[in-house]
Amino acid sequence: MVRNHPSERIAGAVILLVLTVLIPTSRAADDPETIANKAFELRLAGQADEAVQLLEDGLAQRPEAGILHHELARARLLLLDIQGMNEAAEAAVSFEPDNSEYRYFAAIAAAYAVIDAAHNQDENRMEVMGRKAFDQLAAVLQTDPDHHEARFRLVQLSRDLAPQIGLEVDDPEDHVRRLEADDPIMGAKARCCLADEVEQRKIWERILAEHPEDCRALVEVAEGLIELGELDLAETCLGKAMAKDKQNCYGLLRLGLAYAMKSDWDRAIRLTRQYLDTEPPLALKAFAVGRLGIIHQKMGDRDRGKELMEEARGLDPHVWLTVMPPPKEIFVAL
Repeated sequence: MVRNHPSERIAGAVILLVLTVLIPTSRAADDPETIANKAFELRLAGQADEAVQLLEDGLAQRPEAGILHHELARARLLLLDIQGMNEAAEAAVSFEPDNSEYRYFAAIAAAYAVIDAAHNQDENRMEVMGRKAFDQLAAVLQTDPDHHEARFRLVQLSRDLAPQIGLEVDDPEDHVRRLEADDPIMGAKARCCLADEVEQRKIWERILAEHPEDCRALVEVAEGLIELGELDLAETCLGKAMAKDKQNCYGLLRLGLAYAMKSDWDRAIRLTRQYLDTEPPLALKAFAVGRLGIIHQKMGDRDRGKELMEEARGLDPHVWLTVMPPPKEIFVAL
């Protein structure tokens, strides 16, 4: 009978222990949720290309993983790859049709496709993608009637999109009333979609009076006031919200843009720099620095504007140079 030498038995035990430790780690690395979260972190760090590659590699192994398609759609939006975003968003829904968040993002992706089609004067694609947006939102509410964001978007698109593509939709009043009953702040936002400017001011004044310390109310009131051109009061509301939680800073980008559109360069610069002081994700930081570059160019300081634009591209080669900032939703963890 052959007996193993003690050193051989110890070596075998060590190998077995190493394998026991390493195998779960290897499996975790291949787990779709882990891959999606790593890709999200790469995106926040300004490495969108690497994030896309990681997700595509993951999908090569797990093509049915809805979470990988969903995160890929979000990454492609940051890259302004509208077609790729829609393909990924629709794939996420196809593999997980009952996931209301995936459907909601697919609706948002379709809405972006409508805007892209409008820029390219493609009326047929505008209609096709517009209908998809409405269909996805309706499906979300069938699965999750309490999805307030989806209900609000349905109201918003009924006002802004349906007439443009000749789509007949149900009266959104029922959706507005349900939101007002279930979520007064979101209900006010929906009601403003159907109201004139005078009524909108009254709505936001009421919300501010009823929820003077509510961060979410302060942020939504500020957004509404920016739309109405009431920039001083909007800044006050944002300042109050940020004093409670600096994560409420996204509105500073919108407010700075609003002042820039009025050629109030000093305020635009101050608010944009105030936003940068909050240490935002790199992609949003690059956008803000790029906005500063555009402001300086419009002020006539072309050299400083060029320096800032180069700095923005150094932070993120895919820096958004569009008027509006990247949507804050894609910077929220899965």
